[in-house]
Amino acid sequence: MNNPPYDTGKVKIGLLYTQPPPESTPESEWIQGVLLGDKQGMDALTLTTIQSLGIIAFIFIVMLLTGGISNA
Repeated sequence: MNNPPYDTGKVKIGLLYTQPPPESTPESEWIQGVLLGDKQGMDALTLTTIQSLGIIAFIFIVMLLTGGISNA
């Protein structure tokens, strides 16, 4: 929809107006990132889950190496 500018006789109002670009969607941002060569990183939830599992495994291994839980 391209409306011509409003002409007052001396000034053309809206002559340089351009419509703003459409809102970007997550899909379009992903495609743009791929095309620009950005590495697709992990989201925060996945990263937190992997870190939590690593900490639990580390604690388990330390417990096994130190003799585990004593049966008092």
